[in-house]
Amino acid sequence: DGVDTSGGSTWSEKGMAWAVANGISDGSDPTGRISREQLVTMLYRYAQSQEMNLEGAADLAAYPDNAAVASYAQEALAWAVGKGIVTGTSDGRLNPEGTATRGQFAVIMYRFSHQG
Repeated sequence: DGVDTSGGSTWSEKGMAWAVANGISDGSDPTGRISREQLVTMLYRYAQSQEMNLEGAADLAAYPDNAAVASYAQEALAWAVGKGIVTGTSDGRLNPEGTATRGQFAVIMYRFSHQG
């Protein structure tokens, strides 16, 4: 987004402030773990802020744990599945409340940056 995030008392201070100011994150628990649904929701909010194409949401009913998706994350997760950013785990679940591993984070970010 072209925002200078250098400086600050911590390496993440300015980036976190930008995310809160732009409605992408609530800024709570910045050193905590991130769930899959939290990660996808932040990407969705970023996509909204950049006026990216948000069409093509998927129906989450095909996933056996779709009821576990938090209400705040339902639209974002449906979008991420529809765009192929999230495809589910190896056992066919969304695992929305599960912690995003480094590998999952990398794959989700890659797919997000290459989505059409």
